[in-house]
Amino acid sequence: MKTVDKMEVLHSQSAEFIEKGETGKFLKLIPDTFIIKGEEKDGVFNQGYALRHINRQDILLIDVVEESSKKAVKKLVEDGYKIKGILITCDGILENAYANLETLSKDAGNAPIFAHPRNNFKDKFKTKDILERKGTLKDFGLKVFDLPGNGGASVIIYSEINDGMLFPGEDAEGSAYDSDLNTFKRPKMERSNDDYGLAESWSAFREEFSYLFPRKGKPGFNIEEGQERDILNSLSQS
Repeated sequence: MKTVDKMEVLHSQSAEFIEKGETGKFLKLIPDTFIIKGEEKDGVFNQGYALRHINRQDILLIDVVEESSKKAVKKLVEDGYKIKGILITCDGILENAYANLETLSKDAGNAPIFAHPRNNFKDKFKTKDILERKGTLKDFGLKVFDLPGNGGASVIIYSEINDGMLFPGEDAEGSAYDSDLNTFKRPKMERSNDDYGLAESWSAFREEFSYLFPRKGKPGFNIEEGQERDILNSLSQS
């Protein structure tokens, strides 16, 4: 398993580094893991991520769909990277998409789009099942877990590299960037059954992780065992 060079990534493991980073530009957080900021609204910006394969050529994008990221994605293709997939963690992500799924795919070099099989997309583009651990997702060492989410169709993505990375999409929110806190909470759910189901799912989660990279809010870096337990307890509280 690939481990982290602490000296290499120390400078990038801070909320300040991300907050001051340029919108619409991939910023390296830890080895082969990048964040890209969307446009800010009411002091909050959406965050997408990119994972680079150990072969240094293949890329996976996670929730990278906004207008501000369009040029950065096209530049990846121009620079010779092969985007092996765009992963969509929940239906709500596409509310911020700059185009339909077919265009998103074409702009990423005709990359396939992976989504929950119960998605409610009003789009005829054929997506791949993000829950099937084979092919591209397996090659990148990813596990994808089905969670209730708003409307019952969301996932969290777990990567075994860098001592364990967790991408919860919108199923966990980090603290605001202007806050002194670095905690995580469940999002506000439209239905009480979904909220209960999400809490139960977090309570049953067992994968170990050292990094937590949410769609909104500050990421968690170098999470130790006790901190991991506190985070999961907070996300599963009724």
